[in-house]
Amino acid sequence: MPLPDYPSRELEPRKLTPEQVANPMLVVHGLFDFAHLPQLREMLWDVLRTVVTGSYASLPEAEKNDLLYFYEQLEKLLEAAHLLHKSDPDRR
Repeated sequence: MPLPDYPSRELEPRKLTPEQVANPMLVVHGLFDFAHLPQLREMLWDVLRTVVTGSYASLPEAEKNDLLYFYEQLEKLLEAAHLLHKSDPDRR
């Protein structure tokens, strides 16, 4: 897929702390400290199912909070992966 041009500020992390920017693997560790791989798969499925069925409003408050937290963690993971991608010497 062709990559569009974006202003440089759009290519910088917005959600990561300075410590996470310096060490993006902290984000990966934080995600897996939050939940194990099978749980993360289930949560990812729950997000998709909720979006497709439009059932967010009917979820219990605790489940809504978990899904929102999971989304925030995925957003950080994308930013961390971007930093790792940019810094990979084999990509140049």
